[in-house]
Parts: sequence; structure tokens; C-alpha cells
Amino acid sequence: MLDSEQGSLSYLMSRPADAQWGGFLGVLAEELSAQMPANETKAFLAVLGRRWARRLPLTPGSDLKQLEKAINTALATCNWGWVQVVDLNNCVEFRHSCAPLRKAFGDEAMVWASGLLEGLYEEWLREQGAGRGLVLRQVGGAEGTADTLSFRLAGADYFS
Repeated sequence: MLDSEQGSLSYLMSRPADAQWGGFLGVLAEELSAQMPANETKAFLAVLGRRWARRLPLTPGSDLKQLEKAINTALATCNWGWVQVVDLNNCVEFRHSCAPLRKAFGDEAMVWASGLLEGLYEEWLREQGAGRGLVLRQVGGAEGTADTLSFRLAGADYFS
């Protein structure tokens, strides 16, 4: 088992199931899907993610390891998984595992539910001083048993 899979398994096993919101979030996902195209729903969730980030501020850090630690501390307070921050030289990748998106919204919502994390990271990175010339975008879809989602921060031309 890979370290990330072991970390994900340990994380999931330490979190209680939260049944009080399950039914509501399921019907919310169905209604969002019925009312808006996936790209609009993802954009709406990104707005919510940015607002959430302002209520869940990070401790300032001076390097990527400190940023990773601050993000994981914030995520742990609300049981929202964990992240690995990786410097890929021409961009920085945020690999978020164990977000409860599939559990909350269902399989079909995975096309747009990641917008919540995209907005969350975008706002956090702005608060940490990321320049306006940098763009955060999701790359790929959910991977593996931990539904790992990857987001990259880079100059706009990186994504062209």
C-alpha cells in the first residue's frame, strides 16, 4: 500500500460518519444538477469555497511545507481530508484526499463538487500572497480509493 493510500485509510477510519446531513445534501445535489449545467454548478460551489476559506483562515507560512501544515490543520478542524503540496518546478500541485464530496453529493456530482475545493484553495492562496497572475485549476478527476483531487497553481499560460 502506498503511503498516500495508508494515510487516506488512517484518516477515513478516524472520522465518524455524519448522518445528519446525508439526506439533505443528496437532494441538494439532485436539485443543483437539475437546475444548472455542471460548469455553472461548479462555479457556484467555487464561490462557496472562497467564502468558506474566509471563515477558515490559515496560519501564515513562509514555505510550501508550512503551507501544507496550515492547510491540513484547517482541514482537520472540519474533517475535510488532507492535502499534499508538491513543487513541480513550473507549478505547485495540491493533492487533496478524503474530501467527503462523493459521500455528501453522490457519484454523479463529482463532476462539479470539486468546485468547492477549488474555491477554497484559490482564496487561501490569495490570502497567503499568491499573485493575481497565478491561476488555480483542477487537473484530472478524482483518483483512487481516497478520491484524490489535484489542483495546480501556475501562470495562466501553463494551462493554454
